[in-house]
Amino acid sequence: MKKSFFYEPQHDRTDAIEFFPGAGHTMPHFHRCIEILYITDGSIDCEIGGEKFFAEKDDIVFTHKCAVHELIPAPEYNDLVLIIGQSYSDDFSGIFQKQTLPAHLSDRTFNRSLRRYFDALGEANKRSGAGAELVKKGFVDVIVGNLLGHYKRVPASSTPALGTVVNALNYIDEHYAEPITLDSVSGVFGYNKYYFSRLFNRYVGETLNSYVNMIRVRNLVARAQREDDPRLAPLVFECGFDSMTTFYRSFARCYDRPPTEVFRKRD
Repeated sequence: MKKSFFYEPQHDRTDAIEFFPGAGHTMPHFHRCIEILYITDGSIDCEIGGEKFFAEKDDIVFTHKCAVHELIPAPEYNDLVLIIGQSYSDDFSGIFQKQTLPAHLSDRTFNRSLRRYFDALGEANKRSGAGAELVKKGFVDVIVGNLLGHYKRVPASSTPALGTVVNALNYIDEHYAEPITLDSVSGVFGYNKYYFSRLFNRYVGETLNSYVNMIRVRNLVARAQREDDPRLAPLVFECGFDSMTTFYRSFARCYDRPPTEVFRKRD
């Protein structure tokens, strides 16, 4: 698959504290949540918000909200993934408006002193109920508070009209099979289409039309891989494309292989 990035909405919609072990290639994506990775073993090549670096055991990788991030095993790694939903970051959301932590937190001696809190958070994550949520939030506050107290902060990149852009992406997720134009989407959110186009391009890095067609391709592939004998033409039009030519052009931007080969991939 060619290099591209996508919006990962499920974390924003869940709006919770998520904690789980991770590994493998994480494709370039972004969301509104803060994400913290503790590398427990191995090494990875990271790209966070355009910054590239190499991380190893006991390094911490910090992803500011809306930063595009990708993790590539080098050659393999394991980590603990902490994703902090919007409503759970109220205690420090004001701090991260104009400043953030560096993406690569490499003081391994200090980081190891925080490992027990990550492990305790993992145990708390196995429990449910209001009490468990308070305990998890407490450990998150301890982890983030210690990181803020130890590492020097850096300026946070600006994200103008963030809410509008993410709402537009959510709208596209829900309506990709329908006719979507710059006029229609900008009208839904009450913006001048030229201003909205500049805003969307600046934040997402794609024109609205290109992004919509990328989402259509992803959904079409997902549907085709669930079918035993997918028929391409009906899927193309059911997923919102207005012609086969537009589909093939959009598909070629996402994949280096023909649709029939991609459809056979079931993992």
